[in-house]
Amino acid sequence: MSNVSLEQKKSDLEALFYKFNEASTKLEEKYAQLLNETEELRRQLQIKTEEAQRCERLAALGETAAAIAHEIRNPLGAIKLFVSLLRTEIQGSVAGREYIDQIETSLIRLDGVITNILHCSKDQKLSFAPLNLHTIIVEQAKVLSEAELNLKLNANPFIIANESGVRQIFVNLLNNAVQANSSIDSKAKCQINITSDDYEDGVIVKIHNKGALIPEKLISKLFEPFVTNKSTGTGLGLAIVKRIIDQHRANIEVCNLSDGPEFKIKFLRKIRE
Repeated sequence: MSNVSLEQKKSDLEALFYKFNEASTKLEEKYAQLLNETEELRRQLQIKTEEAQRCERLAALGETAAAIAHEIRNPLGAIKLFVSLLRTEIQGSVAGREYIDQIETSLIRLDGVITNILHCSKDQKLSFAPLNLHTIIVEQAKVLSEAELNLKLNANPFIIANESGVRQIFVNLLNNAVQANSSIDSKAKCQINITSDDYEDGVIVKIHNKGALIPEKLISKLFEPFVTNKSTGTGLGLAIVKRIIDQHRANIEVCNLSDGPEFKIKFLRKIRE
């Protein structure tokens, strides 16, 4: 009888150890799951914190830049007026007209910089309507004589967006590609591939510039104002692109391929409020 009781106790003890091991395994799995969830929450919090800090920096920078831009634009208008008067005074001088042309070219460039600063600092509300994305891309391709563009537009191009904003996106991205190429070889024609494809509830557009790679240390900061690796320009073009992209609830990414950088934009078919 005692032997039977001993065997029973041994069996009960084994069953108890089995249940204990099973509970320990489940507990370890739950702990690992909670640890992963905690890490993910910490990562998301870090992203949100960095985004909030970035927004604060941009807001302060925008206010300062806008104030400076307005201060510059006032005397700039006077300079334009005096240059116009001076052109009338020296009509007979060929050399004088050349100097005036150079001054006016510089004024136009400076005025463009100020316009970009003001555009970047504004938090304007965009109006949205149906538009054909491919039409805008083809229009920009036709006027960009400084580059050879290869278009492979396969997507359904109709989206709800702001036409002037979308046009500004492609103007800035294509000009950025041309400027990056000219900083390497001013004589070589820039080669740009643009593709579009459908994805889930939107359109994905890729702009691949065959040229110099973007330094890895700059990629994470590329869409911030005044960040550039080009010898010319202010570094505002891509900041304006990012602002318009955010207003469209869209997404833009950049990476280096083997033969040059690629910008990837994901437009939604319909803007999510």
